[in-house]
Amino acid sequence: MSRIVLVTGGSRGIGRATVKTFLELGDQVVTCGRNLSTWQKAVEQDAELAAAEFLTVDLSEQRELDELFSQIQNRFGQLDVAVNNASPANPATGQYASVDTPALAESLMADFWIPAQCLKHELNLMRAGGSIVNISSVNGLRPTPNAAMYSAAKHALEGLTRSVALEAIQDGIRVNAVAPGLTWTTRWQLRADQSGNPDLRSEMNGIVPAGRFAEPAEIASAIVFLCSERAQYIVGHTLVIDGGVSLK
Repeated sequence: MSRIVLVTGGSRGIGRATVKTFLELGDQVVTCGRNLSTWQKAVEQDAELAAAEFLTVDLSEQRELDELFSQIQNRFGQLDVAVNNASPANPATGQYASVDTPALAESLMADFWIPAQCLKHELNLMRAGGSIVNISSVNGLRPTPNAAMYSAAKHALEGLTRSVALEAIQDGIRVNAVAPGLTWTTRWQLRADQSGNPDLRSEMNGIVPAGRFAEPAEIASAIVFLCSERAQYIVGHTLVIDGGVSLK
């Protein structure tokens, strides 16, 4: 039976791969992003994505975030699955003491407060059997110098995931997370291009025990698994997908 699925930030990377994977399962997928042109480019590259419903939304704007869920409620009446994936480039890199305060606030907003608000809305649109996956990071499980606020936000998301999981399971709704490690997305490709270092990818591969970056589709497969019937007994868990990085 087709499910109503929301994937925030579905135009690129892990979000795009997740949208595609749910569509391949026959689900009805709603996704969102800040730029319609980015989504249109994705559809040009992969026509299967056209089956998803895309909404132009800036989740950092409270009114637009609230309106997203109002539209979902009015159109579909409920959600069966939600994936809180949207995460812009980290604006708060560098030594914590020297990072501008607005950049710290922006990082905390993007990587904790926005998914926290989405989670609240999603729970109110779900019934027993629903499933939510928050996209965390290996940096939410370990210290991350020079990205301290990003790491703090992901640590907070980890705590929220586990606490809310215990509440939501009382209503038959499962809340879990995935924590990707190095994943080759357009953001990494841009970083490689801007660095002028053609060997960046191979150099980074060297720090991963598995010897390579993850592909977005590999992360998407884990997300879809956590939302499936095969994962019905998994509650409040973070599935780490990092090629062994967090074991070092």
